[in-house]
Amino acid sequence: MVERKSVLVAILAVLTSACGQAREAPVAMPARATALAIAPDYAGTIWAAAGSHVYRSHDGGHTWRGVAHTAGIGVAFLEKQVVLVGGGNVGVAGFGAARVAERREARSIVAVTTPYYRTNRLYGLDPAGRLLLSVRQGRRWAALRAAGLPAGCGALAAVRGDPLRPDVVYVACGSRGLWRSSDFGASFRRLAGAPPATALATTTDAHDRLLAAAPDGLYLSTDAGRSFRRVAREVGVTAVAFDLRNYLIAYAAMGRTLLRSADGGVTWAPPG
Repeated sequence: MVERKSVLVAILAVLTSACGQAREAPVAMPARATALAIAPDYAGTIWAAAGSHVYRSHDGGHTWRGVAHTAGIGVAFLEKQVVLVGGGNVGVAGFGAARVAERREARSIVAVTTPYYRTNRLYGLDPAGRLLLSVRQGRRWAALRAAGLPAGCGALAAVRGDPLRPDVVYVACGSRGLWRSSDFGASFRRLAGAPPATALATTTDAHDRLLAAAPDGLYLSTDAGRSFRRVAREVGVTAVAFDLRNYLIAYAAMGRTLLRSADGGVTWAPPG
C-alpha cells in the first residue's frame, strides 16, 4: 500500500510539472514599449523603444538590457543597422550596439519604418502625422505629398515586395482609418473595413501580410489590407513587429507583457 501511494505521488508530481511547463508565465518587459523591431539576423534580436529608454533582447524577448544613454519613440532596421527616432533626435548603430550615437535633425520624428530589402529608405511621421522620407539612412528628411492622407496619424509600416515596383506604405490614423499607398507614399486610399489601427507591422518575407493593433485586439490581413480578421482579443497593445526574414515570427507588446506568434500572427502566447 505504501509503495502504491509513492507511485501515485510520483505520477501526480510529473503531471503537475508538465502542466506547469505548458502554462508558461507571461514574459515581462522592462517598460511599456512604443515600438518594437526584430533584427534581420536570425538570432532573436529585438529592440524596444520606450520613450526615455531603449532596450535590446538577444534571446527572443526572454531577457532585456538597456541601451546606454539612448532614448527613442520609434525603431526600425535596415539591412545592417538599427535606426532610432525620438523627437528631433535620430540614432543609427549596429544590431548589437550597447550605445547609439544620436544626432539632431531639423524635423521632429515620432515613428519610423523601412521597406527593408536592399534599400536605405526610411519613412517617418512627425508629431502632426505628416509623412516624411529619408533616403540616406535617417539623414535629411523631406516631406512627402501623401495626397489623401488625413492629419493626426500615429503609426506606419512599409514593405518592398518586388524590387522593380514601388514601396507599399501603410499609415494608421486611429479612428480616421487605415490608409495604403502603392506609389512610395505620393498618394493614399483608405482601406475599407480595416480596424482603427494604432500600430502596424509588415514583413518582406510575405509582403501581403499586415498586422494591426486596435483598441479591441490584434487584426491580421493576408491580402495587403483588402480584408482583416481579429486574431486576438488582447487590449492595450502598443507595438507590433514581424520578423523581416521569417513571416512566421511576430511579437506584440501589451503594457509590460510580451506576446509572440510562431504562425504568422494567427495565434499568440508568451515566448516559449
